Amino acid sequence: MTGDTDYLTGLAEVLWPCGGMLGRGEPAAGRSGSSPARGGRDSRVYLPVPSAHNPRVILPVTNRYAAARGIAAFAQRHSFRERVRATVLTTAFACGVAPLLLRDRLHVGAGRTIEHALSAALDRTVVIAIHIGPPRANRKPVLLLLTPAGRAIGYAKLGVNDLTSRLVRAETEALGLLAESRLPDITVPRLLYAGEWNGRPLLVQDALPVGDQTDRPTRRQLLRCVLQISALEPIEVAPLAGSAYRARLAARITALGARPEAEPLRACLDRLPEVRIPFGAWHGDLTRWNVACTPRRAFVWDWERLAFGVPLGFDALHYELNECVQIGVHAGVHRWLDTGARLLRDPLMSGAGLPSGAVATVMALYLIDLATRYLQDRQAEAGARLAAVDDWLLPALAGLRDRAEYECREAAG
Repeated sequence: MTGDTDYLTGLAEVLWPCGGMLGRGEPAAGRSGSSPARGGRDSRVYLPVPSAHNPRVILPVTNRYAAARGIAAFAQRHSFRERVRATVLTTAFACGVAPLLLRDRLHVGAGRTIEHALSAALDRTVVIAIHIGPPRANRKPVLLLLTPAGRAIGYAKLGVNDLTSRLVRAETEALGLLAESRLPDITVPRLLYAGEWNGRPLLVQDALPVGDQTDRPTRRQLLRCVLQISALEPIEVAPLAGSAYRARLAARITALGARPEAEPLRACLDRLPEVRIPFGAWHGDLTRWNVACTPRRAFVWDWERLAFGVPLGFDALHYELNECVQIGVHAGVHRWLDTGARLLRDPLMSGAGLPSGAVATVMALYLIDLATRYLQDRQAEAGARLAAVDDWLLPALAGLRDRAEYECREAAG
């Protein structure tokens, strides 16, 4: 076994210092070990789902309630096909037949585990289901914390390398800041615990009430959410050329060194027209997987990339780009060039100070910022599908640069 199986065994060493070993389970294995009534706390056997070759979720064999809840929780906001697959798996776990069908096992040795540490930190028995997601540079385990009966208590995040450790620390700081901030129509998770496990940063946050009563944001809900986040700091309208944001972005491009993508990014930034732009805060990764809404409220999580002093509208563009590329990267980016511009021209955005003559400039800045992030984090090497910036982002950026110059001339009359 190679590839993701290497990641899985390495992750086991982080979560369970006693170590883990991949193997195959007997059909009856799901019925042995500690009972669901005891919450599976003594369990040392886990199921990689759908397999050890392609692990996306790791579930306890001996607690079908926690396993079923874990499948359902991690499938929210995903595609219809993935939700159907999750429903089938949830039913299989709830009926107790999943261990008969899924034969790969992760066997963990005896010793102190992260479950013990989390139970001590929260002063209650904790069972975990683990989401690890697709290969990306910022791939890290997200642990759903459950009672033995399968009720969600919260989520834990653990850094497993330099990048993910930095992100976990950043989110810990962000949640502390947000606890002191006013977001009138947005609920964010409460920080329940911050510390270390196995020498790596660990945070625990409560579980937001996201489920059947919430849905993806409408266009208006999205823009209201974007504007409330941006107002975490006073909005400042300033010329792009002399802004602190432009200076920071230029420095980040310089830090890319001799990478071949750096020069076209720098050239595009230098050629953008002189416009006045409103600057504020942004979530940094607002997507369908990090936000859910009711008619009156938004629930937003995953604040690890919260930043300040960025052009207004970045969050709206990021959300829209991730929606558009669900149909494919190239077709999706082509659509985004139109739909992203329409979002920024919405009366809510213009009412917040974003002039129509700066729309293409803000879109170009967003792509430069996103490309720089991907290159800094080495996302392409990790296999992230949007990370091949020379394939789609640089061509889109060239067109936006020309559009920005045209818009600026039109606005000047």
